[in-house]
Amino acid sequence: MQVRFDNVNDQVIFRLLDVDPRFHDVLRQCFWATDGDSWFRPYPADARHLDRIRPYFAAQAERMFSQLGYFEPVPWERALLAFADRAAGTTIDWWLTGSCAACIRGVPLNPHDVDIIIDSGSADEVAGRFADVLIEPIVDTGGWLTKEFGVLFWHARIDIASDPVAALDDPEPSDCGPYARAHLEEVTWQGRTFRVPPLELQASINQRRGRSDRASLIQAHLAAAEQDPHEGSGTA
Repeated sequence: MQVRFDNVNDQVIFRLLDVDPRFHDVLRQCFWATDGDSWFRPYPADARHLDRIRPYFAAQAERMFSQLGYFEPVPWERALLAFADRAAGTTIDWWLTGSCAACIRGVPLNPHDVDIIIDSGSADEVAGRFADVLIEPIVDTGGWLTKEFGVLFWHARIDIASDPVAALDDPEPSDCGPYARAHLEEVTWQGRTFRVPPLELQASINQRRGRSDRASLIQAHLAAAEQDPHEGSGTA
């Protein structure tokens, strides 16, 4: 995999060449486009910290996409703890969702990344605090499902999204929308306290997305917790 950066008008195009076909589905899932000869994604030329991001992306891109495709182990625990520890003592307003939020409760899933939701007012602080591990800039999405989106790579990929929109809860609440944000629960894991969505939301969204294996694991965990109030507390 070769990396190139093209300056086109007011954009910087991140471009991947000589991409092994095994990465194609991974790149599609990450919303990269292809022209047949390369895969690419544009960013504003004035995006924060691009001078640091470009060499870091060039050095780490293949490793990041390898983890996303499960071609390499994904040390999500190290990534989550690293993020939490650096965010501690700051004014960053954040919470955890996705597979990792279920895993820290004791549900045996297999995350390929860490999903962090922040308040948009924290975007500048996140970009500055984590500038050394930014691999894709945190930028305005222009009306996508969150206000901003960017990516860190620190042991594993850490997606950063801000201010989820109401559409995420249509027709039913998701584990990453405004409803989840208004009903966060606290879970203690590895000596840290994390805010996470209700586990019922995670069971429901996985079922609706056709991930019946994940939904079944979460539902089994919920059923066990009903039998034993200490089960599923996430305390470790």
